[in-house]
Amino acid sequence: MKCFIALVLFMCATWRLTEGAAYSSELKSETKMYGPTGKARVVDVPYCEWEGIKMMIGSGWRTVGCEECSCSNDGLFCASPGLYTVPDHCLMLVNENCETEMVDSNDPLKPCTFPGPDEEQ
Repeated sequence: MKCFIALVLFMCATWRLTEGAAYSSELKSETKMYGPTGKARVVDVPYCEWEGIKMMIGSGWRTVGCEECSCSNDGLFCASPGLYTVPDHCLMLVNENCETEMVDSNDPLKPCTFPGPDEEQ
């Protein structure tokens, strides 16, 4: 667990600007034969392919990279979180539920504070 936290802190410290993105792909299909030989019926089964895995139409999931993906009759669609600008004195932490929190880069147990207009950092 400590290694995971250290990795997340390192990634947050080196990535100051994170951009959202989206991508899609067409629906695929495969032909299946059902029934006994000579009386088999041919059925085309549509699916989405994500990282080599066949996903059923109507399914949805969140990836380890916090992308929201879904498979529909229009095909596969995945979108990642939006744009975050992280000040130099802060770190952006992302937990296993893809919730974000900005913390102080010198003390990750404290929330990141923003100085007022009359204050210096």
